[in-house]
Amino acid sequence: MGTLGNQPVRNQYSINLESLGYFLEDAAELAKKHKISIEAVISAKHVLELARQNNIAVQGGDYTDEQAGGIGEILSRIATALEKRA
Repeated sequence: MGTLGNQPVRNQYSINLESLGYFLEDAAELAKKHKISIEAVISAKHVLELARQNNIAVQGGDYTDEQAGGIGEILSRIATALEKRA
């Protein structure tokens, strides 16, 4: 993880027709393997995506908490130093 003001560049992901084709082929194969519809496979993939997004949000909150705690500690040190000088 980068530090405040020194964040690494994030990857930009996009989906093209080739990726969609691979996904649909995989979905058809899974549907056949598990004897379910392609729509059920796509729904299951959607549920997994929601879980992934939730995990990312939790991790992002943890990072935010850590950074806020660090900023709070720095502000506390500054306040203590100013009080000692007064």
